[in-house]
Amino acid sequence: MSFERPIGAAADVKELEYIAALIQTTDSDKEGFVDASIDARDIKYHLRSRYGIRISKEQVRKIILSGLGGGESEDDCLDLCEVVAALMIPCLRKLVTDDWIKSDSSESFNEESDGPVSVVKSNPEEESDDEQVKDRLFHELVSTEEILRDVLSNILLLATGSPKPQPLTKELVRKIFAAFDENSLVENDELVSEMIAAAGGDALSEDTEGGAVLFNTKTFARVLTSDIMLYDPSVENRYTSNFVDAFSPAPNEGGQNTSITARNSSNEIDMSEGIDAQDAKKNALGTVGDGAKVAFNTIKDDALSGLGETVIADTEYGKITKEFTFSTLDFTLDNQRSRFHVVSVWFGFIAFYLRYFYKQGNEHSVCSGDGFGCQVGQSVFNWTIVMLLLCITGVIYFAVLGSGNDVYRRSFLDVFIGVAAVFVFIIFPLIPELQFRTPLVSTDFEDSDLIRTFYLVIFIMLATTYMYFQCTSAIRVLFSDETISRSKILSRALVGSITRDERDFKQAAIFKVNRMMGNAYKLHQQDRPIGSTNTHDLALLNYNKISGKTEPAADFYGIWKSFFNKDLSRKEGIWIQSRVWAGMISQLLFTIVVVIIFGYFFSSLIDSYESTFFGEQICNASFDVANCTAPGFNGINPGFIACTEVILEGDGCSSNQIREDVLKTLCEYIPRHPVTNETVCDNARVYSFETKYASVTGENIQQGDCEAQLTACFSYEINDDVRRAACVLGIGPNFFIPYKFEGPLCESISPINSVLDSRPQLFRQAETLIRDLRDTTDDLIDKILPDIWMLRLAATVGLVTGLIVGISIFVHYVPSTVSTVLKFRSGVLPSLRDPGFIKYRKSLEGVTYILGLMIWGALNSVLLTVVVFAGATFLVVWEVTRPFLKKVIAILIGITATLTFKTILVTVLGRVNYAAFYRKRPWIGNVSGVALECWHLGLTTGYMLARTIKLIVAALLYVGRVDTPFLGEGIGNIGPVNLDAFPTIYRKGLLSAEAHRHPYIERLGYLYLLKIKHGSNFATTSGSIWRLLFVFSLMPWLRKYRIANDDDLPEGLLLQKLAIKSDTKYEQIILQQQQEIRMLREENRELGEGDDSKNNNKADELDDEGSQHSKNVAVIIGEDDE
Repeated sequence: MSFERPIGAAADVKELEYIAALIQTTDSDKEGFVDASIDARDIKYHLRSRYGIRISKEQVRKIILSGLGGGESEDDCLDLCEVVAALMIPCLRKLVTDDWIKSDSSESFNEESDGPVSVVKSNPEEESDDEQVKDRLFHELVSTEEILRDVLSNILLLATGSPKPQPLTKELVRKIFAAFDENSLVENDELVSEMIAAAGGDALSEDTEGGAVLFNTKTFARVLTSDIMLYDPSVENRYTSNFVDAFSPAPNEGGQNTSITARNSSNEIDMSEGIDAQDAKKNALGTVGDGAKVAFNTIKDDALSGLGETVIADTEYGKITKEFTFSTLDFTLDNQRSRFHVVSVWFGFIAFYLRYFYKQGNEHSVCSGDGFGCQVGQSVFNWTIVMLLLCITGVIYFAVLGSGNDVYRRSFLDVFIGVAAVFVFIIFPLIPELQFRTPLVSTDFEDSDLIRTFYLVIFIMLATTYMYFQCTSAIRVLFSDETISRSKILSRALVGSITRDERDFKQAAIFKVNRMMGNAYKLHQQDRPIGSTNTHDLALLNYNKISGKTEPAADFYGIWKSFFNKDLSRKEGIWIQSRVWAGMISQLLFTIVVVIIFGYFFSSLIDSYESTFFGEQICNASFDVANCTAPGFNGINPGFIACTEVILEGDGCSSNQIREDVLKTLCEYIPRHPVTNETVCDNARVYSFETKYASVTGENIQQGDCEAQLTACFSYEINDDVRRAACVLGIGPNFFIPYKFEGPLCESISPINSVLDSRPQLFRQAETLIRDLRDTTDDLIDKILPDIWMLRLAATVGLVTGLIVGISIFVHYVPSTVSTVLKFRSGVLPSLRDPGFIKYRKSLEGVTYILGLMIWGALNSVLLTVVVFAGATFLVVWEVTRPFLKKVIAILIGITATLTFKTILVTVLGRVNYAAFYRKRPWIGNVSGVALECWHLGLTTGYMLARTIKLIVAALLYVGRVDTPFLGEGIGNIGPVNLDAFPTIYRKGLLSAEAHRHPYIERLGYLYLLKIKHGSNFATTSGSIWRLLFVFSLMPWLRKYRIANDDDLPEGLLLQKLAIKSDTKYEQIILQQQQEIRMLREENRELGEGDDSKNNNKADELDDEGSQHSKNVAVIIGEDDE
């Protein structure tokens, strides 16, 4: 499960590529698919899927893309550099306070103003002390002040050759653009002016030197944040969704009218009304004074809250609306409040299905006859019924029992529906008077008391759980999200687990962006020469060095540890879907139930076996020969006697109802009742016996001297376990074999001796042969029949192994899921530019298999494991197979001993004779190689048998694991058919959740919402360009995503191209530098001798740098021409 993943900034780049691959909605445009760009179509469908927002591509371009740096034209998009610049908005927003950003900048030439940058403080009322500590711990990963200072120094050094702050003029801005190869922006005067205005200065002409703002650290912080002050950092600690954070009034908005009204609190959204509906409601309430009318409107608004389409923004480019998405049923991104509520509904439906729907539809026949066509028709009908029942009932069940768990709606109507559903689906079917039976659905079953009790307990627990959630939903309606978030008591009681995870993912976005900045800044500082100011090339070099380095990812125990200490959600931001949790809990419960049922089955089977073959039940049957007669036909006895006063004593004297033909044959020979004098032919209480013998009693006769087999008896007196009966004895009741008398004195006891004397000679010989055969058979049965301890041991091993396998499957799903997600994020499983990733983007409906696959897969795995391991254990201890297995084990021990010797020999030869792939002494390698190959020719038959057994055992363990592929890549593909497509389906579910819930994507989605709400007042083009320049300087390796037609270049060559200005576009830069050299030389002639020497050195440095650029341009031009 553990794997090696990239480290530092290289890992961050892989994750950025991964989120681009997730967000992209089309792969038909190969160039767009591989360049990690996000266009208007991608943003449109992301907002529609995540929040239910209806917005056109034109509105996306005009409102969102234009402000975040992508432009407004049809082909414009966000590249990866612009995505990173957007992701840094919350982090940069925390650099400054409102008062600091609005401070007077007229004294910006004073270098002392380049002081520390203030960090914004969250409202102490918004978060607890623990939350403030956590927030500080997140921010301690990055020293933002140092990053700002060094990034600014690099920008100035690349643009002007000096890290010293300079006046922010148009000329300086253009030099910065040229230094970063943004030549399309150099001539955009309007943009340059806006960028200077963002610093609080005037757009001066190029030859103006006075009055400009000094471009120092404080100014740099101002231009990075002046357009994003509407971002409220306090929302990062609230137990609210991004949608509520974006469209609830910000603290500085006061009483401003927003597109979504507030109810109960200024921070609680009401999805029932848009802009037009609000005005209509206000007019109605103002004109209608009737209290009943107002109450009716309030109830109606509460019932219709969130239904239909709601206007959330009325922009100059048209209205933007939010539609009703039925988020209660949204299991793709878990758009509910409580995960436990969702899981309990899932588990409840599974129990509901097994109790009331399982095997339904088979009672109604659609055709008569046994023909194949009729069987096919009946099968189609049955499965169609199952499909309709599960689909229709399932939707209704989840909609009504999940009511009140909606993340957007808040309504007492939902609570009422949820409570009513508990009675309809859970409680009423348990009431005997309300049970019914139909061909399709039944609630009345003829079950054992154990099964009835089991389901009764399950449904009572479910009803209690559902009622608890509906109570919390009712209380939650009374308070706003902000009120709940501020109160520790309310937040612990009313905030659902999914809402808590929403807050954790906000923290994960903070952590990951800060870590990304810290990793990048570390490359600027690693191996940095003392006194060096330009770290641009050094960062690229260090990035190239770490690109191939890896580190071990968290293993099984590390992942569970991070799950329990919340690092999995608060740092990595990995979302595990509710359907996965429902499947895991069902796996665990089903495993326990299956083991209990199998244990009961094995116990009953072993008890039956023991009572049949090793039973010690007492049955003492005895009779006095004085009460017996030997009937005869024409003077010949047929081989039996008839007796009265036969005593049957003990609970082992079991008897069977006699067959009618036997009764007619024997009834006239059974003596009459001693009291009533009635015959057995007039009474039905006649029984036959199979293997019971009655002992003869009398004077000088002891137990075992003579016994007669009980044939049929009529009991006429019963006292506890003692019965007095009249019986026929001496004939076997199964095959009517006569003369069944045994004992050494039988031939001397009258009337038994007369019966035995009448035996034909041939029958005497056959009887002797049968007795010998029976003795031989008894000996063989004794050897074949296993002992009780063997069966108990086999059952115990099977049940324990099955329980271990079930628990193992349960505990491995979370680590396996997390490991798969981390592999995608780190590029171990390729995403962007990988043709194989496209298969995960298609047929997303297949993710609906996941829950069923998890449950029944684990169930099958446990069942097979119990049967296989119980059977294997039985074969090991059974007397019949034990000798054979002893031989096999002896052979295996012998082979193991020789293999141990071979391993030692090969290890020695390997160290002595091999250096990697090369042989030090070829003759030793040749001789030993042939010898080993000949030996292995005989061994490999056993190896293949062992391999077969291992694969079968592995298949048993992995048949319930759809979270990880059992077959290797490409194995099991027969043409377009994949024999094991379920792991691919599981990965589709993970990637679908990642596409909505990844912390980076969640942060981008929140920024999109702020752009929709605030329009051009938030994240302007000029501010986005400043942040883009910040990214260029901090992460120069990302600039490869700004170079066209270089997707196939090796990364090392591409980074070299970035570090060396290797393009004809730099000719303009060279000319500008040469002009600066001439100006410096003219100034030198006017200065003193000391200053003259200093400036000459500077001019020489610039001259050398310009010459080097010229050489690089020439080299690159030559390479391009070739």
